[in-house]
Amino acid sequence: MPPPEDKPARLPGAMLEQLARRGPVLLCLDYDGTIAEIVSRPSLARPVEGVVAALKSIARHRERVAAAIVSGRPIAELRRMTGLGGEVMFAGVHGLEIAGGDGAVRVPEQVARCAPEIERVREFLARNVTSGAGFEIEDKRLSVALHYRHAEPAAAAELCARMEEFLHANAPSLQAAHNKMVLEALPAIASKGGALRVLGEEVGAAFVPVYFGDDRTDEDAFAEIENRGVGVLVGEPRPSHARWRVDTPADVVRIVTDLAEALDKDATKGLA
Repeated sequence: MPPPEDKPARLPGAMLEQLARRGPVLLCLDYDGTIAEIVSRPSLARPVEGVVAALKSIARHRERVAAAIVSGRPIAELRRMTGLGGEVMFAGVHGLEIAGGDGAVRVPEQVARCAPEIERVREFLARNVTSGAGFEIEDKRLSVALHYRHAEPAAAAELCARMEEFLHANAPSLQAAHNKMVLEALPAIASKGGALRVLGEEVGAAFVPVYFGDDRTDEDAFAEIENRGVGVLVGEPRPSHARWRVDTPADVVRIVTDLAEALDKDATKGLA
């Protein structure tokens, strides 16, 4: 995938409501930095107030908008943190887990073959991460992430470089994914763009994909729908495969809430 060159424009007002009136929409939302603020500890991230209620409301209009949360977090964790279940679909661990309309979590068969290499990464981190140095290891079973937000920058850069070298030499089936202050080792097949393809197959080709995300791993999803959907970057302007942009998770929640209210109003008027 070539690097993006253009910066996205600001998302026009009421664009999602207009899109949903023209045909069904697959609304996909990243979690951290998109519907939850980035916080100092991953375990503390909670949905911005109002978004869960809005998604529950949207779930009443599945024929017009099918909603999904697409995240690097495991699905079980997303369900626990949001309190959402069958109201939305889920793609967890960068698309390595998928829960469609039936709620059952599916994992590609080839992921199991990466388990020995994931175990090698666990052992590497256990040997090399010093307690109290500001690092945090997040074990997602299907992947392992090194958070370094609270580590000394030089120490973080040195350890990340060593971790990438280790992956290259000892775990050829894994990729090194760089996100905001985190380096994650995960199977090379993991992709949020791939997750959107699976979710699209779940709902059908008539549904136009819309994706909100804020980080590097979201670029795969933006690129996947660049020519047939709506990609929305959340955050400061930067080159992106997304065409549109909003400033903050609060803006995302306002947009999703407005969409939920518009769907309810249309149903009342008999426009559903």
